[in-house]
Amino acid sequence: MKKSLIAALLIALFISVGAAGCIASEPIVGNWYIYGTDIPVVFYENGTGSLTISLLGINSTVPMTWEKVEEKTYKLTGTSALFNAGTYTLSADGKSLVAVSTGITSFVKQA
Repeated sequence: MKKSLIAALLIALFISVGAAGCIASEPIVGNWYIYGTDIPVVFYENGTGSLTISLLGINSTVPMTWEKVEEKTYKLTGTSALFNAGTYTLSADGKSLVAVSTGITSFVKQA
């Protein structure tokens, strides 16, 4: 009886730890803006994203992709002149993405 209880508790512990790992997502996932603009950018958990440009009532969505290359470092690709494809680092507070090549903040997380 005692062994069965211990085994059940261990299984429950492993399931809990495994589920917690699946729930957590990358800090880049969510809603952002291009710094200094009101142009929205969304990064999805599946490594894709998009930015939406609105001009004269017409919306245009530009697809993007992202890939984690190191802790708090991401490679972004896309076809918009509004940002440079390249490597970005997440700030210590998790509220901005800074271009590694220039050190300039490019994206700001939506509050």
